Formats: sequence, C-alpha cells, structure tokens
Amino acid sequence: MKSSLAKTFQDIADEENSGDRIFKDRINKRVVTDEKGTALPPESVMVVLPYEEAFGHSEKTSTLLVNSKLREEYEKLNLGFEDARQRLLAALKHHTGSKKDLGREISSTFTQGEDQFYKALLRVQDELLKQKTAPLTTVRYDVIFDDNVLALLDNADFKASIENYIKQYNQLIGKSTYFRKGRFTYYNASEIAKNLADNGFFKAKHSINLNSGAKLEITTEKQLKELVEKEKEAISNDPDLRKKFAAVEKLITKNVNVRQFETYLTDNEDLLPHLANMPAFKEEVWKSYLFAFLDLYKDVIERYQAAEKRRGEIEQRLQKNGRSGRT
Repeated sequence: MKSSLAKTFQDIADEENSGDRIFKDRINKRVVTDEKGTALPPESVMVVLPYEEAFGHSEKTSTLLVNSKLREEYEKLNLGFEDARQRLLAALKHHTGSKKDLGREISSTFTQGEDQFYKALLRVQDELLKQKTAPLTTVRYDVIFDDNVLALLDNADFKASIENYIKQYNQLIGKSTYFRKGRFTYYNASEIAKNLADNGFFKAKHSINLNSGAKLEITTEKQLKELVEKEKEAISNDPDLRKKFAAVEKLITKNVNVRQFETYLTDNEDLLPHLANMPAFKEEVWKSYLFAFLDLYKDVIERYQAAEKRRGEIEQRLQKNGRSGRT
C-alpha cells in the first residue's frame, strides 16, 4: 500500500485529521466510505506497516506489527520504569556489596518466584510507607544469606542451640531496666539516639525521660549512647547467656565454609535472635535496605503503576481495533 494512503487509513484508526506531511498549510479533505457510503468506523481499520519501516532493528522493539506511534509509546513505558529499576538496584548493589542478583533476591523474598520484582515491591509498599526506621541496613547480606550459612541454620542441632540462646536472651530482656522485647530493643534505642542527634534534638536543649520506676532525664546523645551500651553489656555478659552463645559458636567452628559468618556473628551477636526465623529476618533486612533508598523505591513504583495504567489504555485501544497489544 502506498505510504500516504496507509497514513490516511491510520489517521482514521487513530481518529485524527489527515494532512499533507510536506505542505502542512494545505486544506485537505478526507472521504473514505464503505460500499453503502457510510464513513468507516475507526475500530474497523487496521494498518499493517512494512517490518523495516515500523520496527527497525532495535533490541527493544516489539514483535507485533501494530500502530508504530502507539508501539513507540508502549516501549517507552517499559524503558521508563526499567531505568528506574536499574537505578534502585544499582544503589542497593553499592550499599550491600552483594554479588547476588538482587532483583531475584527481592522477588523471592516477598513472592513465590524469582521473576516477580515489581509484584514484590508492591507487596511491601504499605509497610515501607509506614516504616519509621531501618535498623538492619548495615547487615552484610552475602555473609548472612550465604548458601552454606543457610544450610547450617537449618541444622536441627543449630536450631536447638539458637532456641536456648534466645530463651535466655528474652529472660534477660524481660529483667532489663529499659529494654523491652519487641518494643524497645538495643536496635531501637541506637536508632533513636542517632535520629535525635541527626535532627539536632539535643543541641536544641531538648531532653527525653526514661522510666524505670524513677524517671531518668537524658540531655545529650553521649548520655543516651552510654546508657544503651551499659544496658547491652549487662545482658551480653550474663554467664548463662555466654554459655549458650559458646554452644552456638562450637557448631559454627565445625564448618569451614562459614568462617566469615562466625567472625561476623561474634561482632554482631545482637543478630542471633533473628536467625531463628530466616524468612522473616530476610524480609526485615530487605525492608531496611529499601527504606534506606525510599525515594528511588517510590520512583520505581510510581513509574510502574503509571506505565501499567497507560499500557492498559493502549491495549484496550488495540483490542478495539481488532489487534492484540501485549508484547
């Protein structure tokens, strides 16, 4: 079909006025009717362009021979949120130092598959937007979620040792002057101290009161940090807890494949209670990572949702014209 004639029919399908592409000021008249003299309805027209003209040889081009204008917009939608995705993953890669495929890691953490990245991000959207802190951003992902480590953590003896440790740990937390299980932990206290300092809370001459029968007024970041460390040491140095931790260490040292994990856990004993439920721990770690890059996360979500909405509109239009628009 001659290109100008094809363009005229495409204008009908697009419900646009036709015009001369070279002499744009010329007055044009378009009359296209069926055998009964009735103007052709847009949904009855489909123009199939030559492959080279419509698609070129780009790696991202669609395999469907459809309206090139709509197809170009369709592909730009994909590229738009794909670019945002790459920016988020690059930031996460740099932050974690992980050598893993983080897109797959995120997907498998929050969904049942490794190829549902956007579904995974949407799954935690409400939780992230309500989240106030990110206490696990410093967790070394590849050290904890190493295959050899995960196999060790799934060992029955190791699970029993962790449970013994956690039981003793929780008893000590219950007796703590200031810490409370699940409500005000060492991580919470440290995060609060950091946030208050970063926002100039103490410099503005504000103070906080801690209740332990009698009120204790905290007026400086240093005072709060020292109190938190002292309380932590009182728990960590408990003789029974040390025995429980030694039992855990003994099992770790038997496995030469997890020596890095052994060193890391020794320096980060506070993580040990989390290891009893690795799927839940993994979710919390990823929510902390994503919260640290919340603006990039929001950008991906917003672009993806906008693209999905517009893509649906494009596909409806193509279907209306008797085409299949899914690429």
